[in-house]
Amino acid sequence: MITGKWRDIGRFKGAILRSVASRPPYFHDGSAPDLPAVIEFYNTRFNIGLADDEKADLVAFLAAL
Repeated sequence: MITGKWRDIGRFKGAILRSVASRPPYFHDGSAPDLPAVIEFYNTRFNIGLADDEKADLVAFLAAL
């Protein structure tokens, strides 16, 4: 909605996750030293309720990108 053009509605550029595991620390202030810390932050902040094995799977997935 920034340009006001119909063709631009719904378009956005998302964050690139390729090689995300090789670019720590994370967040704008570097407060998350690794991917497990990022996942724990979001799990706690948004009360997602991920189990330990789900967190490990998510870390493995992000490391594989």
